This record gives sequence, structure tokens and C-alpha cells, in this order.
Amino acid sequence: MTGYNYEEGMSNNAMHAYALGIKPLSQITADDLKAAGWRGTKRLAVYLAKIKAWPPAEWHHSGGTWFNKVDFYDPAELIEVWDGGMTESERTGHIEACKAPKAPEQSQRVTGRFAIWGGSRKRPKLEGYQIFTGTKVGDWIELDGGGKKKATGNHIEWRNEK
Repeated sequence: MTGYNYEEGMSNNAMHAYALGIKPLSQITADDLKAAGWRGTKRLAVYLAKIKAWPPAEWHHSGGTWFNKVDFYDPAELIEVWDGGMTESERTGHIEACKAPKAPEQSQRVTGRFAIWGGSRKRPKLEGYQIFTGTKVGDWIELDGGGKKKATGNHIEWRNEK
């Protein structure tokens, strides 16, 4: 079922997956999970997907011009993993881990530089580097001048301030 439906903004295969109830994690609702027979919370289901205990059923390209890979999840497979693939102690451990509050991430002051690009998408041109200072929290650097950059992104260098 190849092809693309421009009105819906997705491939025909992705539309077929939606029709079967297989959706991206961000589109799955608590009602979708309950309809499949899930007795847990949506938070627990999302947690299981994030730690790869509930694997994606398939993937499709996103719409637009970037065509990123998007994982689609089948709620019926979540039930199979939960009921048939885990012991009671594993289930209890996942429930407790899901409920546990996250420890606040430590922030650190950083300085560095990131690339400034010009040209076009087809022919990008490195125009130079922008020096910055900011606060790194987790995987993101909040720039002092406003905005944020991903610390693990390409074309960015940073180090702790002294």
C-alpha cells in the first residue's frame, strides 16, 4: 500500500496502521489502552515504551520535509508483554520505578561554541561559530542570550566553566 496521502499528511501505510489502532506513542490515549484491555495507567505504558520493555510494532516516516523515523506502538502487544512476558516481581518493579519521583537534574555552568550555517538546505555553508555561555541541565544547554541547544548535537562544543 505504497503512496502518500497529502490531505492527511502521512503515508498510506501509516494511515492503515492508525486504522488498526497502531499509533505513535504521543497519539495513544488512555482510552486506546483501555480498549485493548490494559489495566494499568498511561504513564506506566509510556514508561515501558521508553525503557524498551514495550517495543514498537512498526515505524513510519513523519510528514513534512524532514522525514524522520517515527515508532508506532500496538496496545495489544503491550498486553502480551505485560501478561505473558514478565514475572510478577518485574511488573512490581516497573510500577514502583514509574511512580518514583525523578531526582532533579543538576545544572552546571558551561561555555562553548556552536556552528552558524548559511546557504541552503541542499548546499549548506558553514559561516562561522557563535560563542556562548549558558546552563546545562540534562541534555540541554539554556543559553544566557536566550534559546537552547542540545548538548549532544552536531556542531556544538562546550565545557564546564571554571
